[in-house]
Amino acid sequence: MITIVAGTIVTLGLVVGIIFMTARALTAMTGAPRSEPHVTSFALLPVLETSSVPCAAGTVSALDGTSCYKLGQGMTGIAAEKATAGLSGGTTWVVQVTLNNTDSAKFAALTSTLSQKPAPRNQLAIVIDGKVITAPAVTQPIPGPALEISGPFTQKDATDLARRLSGVPN
Repeated sequence: MITIVAGTIVTLGLVVGIIFMTARALTAMTGAPRSEPHVTSFALLPVLETSSVPCAAGTVSALDGTSCYKLGQGMTGIAAEKATAGLSGGTTWVVQVTLNNTDSAKFAALTSTLSQKPAPRNQLAIVIDGKVITAPAVTQPIPGPALEISGPFTQKDATDLARRLSGVPN
C-alpha cells in the first residue's frame, strides 16, 4: 500500500514537472504569456521649453524626431480605462482615450492651469515610452474624462497604440 501511494506521488510529480517545463518552453518561444497583457502607461506633462534637434540633456524628443521638449511636473503612470483608434475629421488617425475618475479630475485641474499660460507653457506633452507623441496647446480647461492623442499616425500606428494603452496584446 505504501509503495503504491509513493509511486503515485512520484508519477504526479513527474507529470507536473513535464507540464511546467512545457509551459516554460512555450513561453520562451512565444514571448510573455498572453494571459497577462502589458498595459502601456503614459504621462501628461506641461511643456516648459521647446528646442530644435539635436536634443540637449534633460529634454525629451518628439516621436517624429523634429523637436525637443523640456517638461515640467504633471501626471505620470496613467493607464487608460479605454482607448480606441479612429479617424478625426475623416482624414487623421487618432487615439481616443478615456481616463478613470481620479485621473480625469487631475487632467481637468492640469488643463485649467495650462490654459492660463502663454505659449509654449500652455502646451501639454503626451509622453509614451519616453517620446513626446504630441504637445497641443491648451486654450481652455478640458473637463475630461476623454482626451484624444493625435500625431503622425497611420491606421496601424493608431490601432497598435490603442491596443497597448488598453492592455490588449498585438
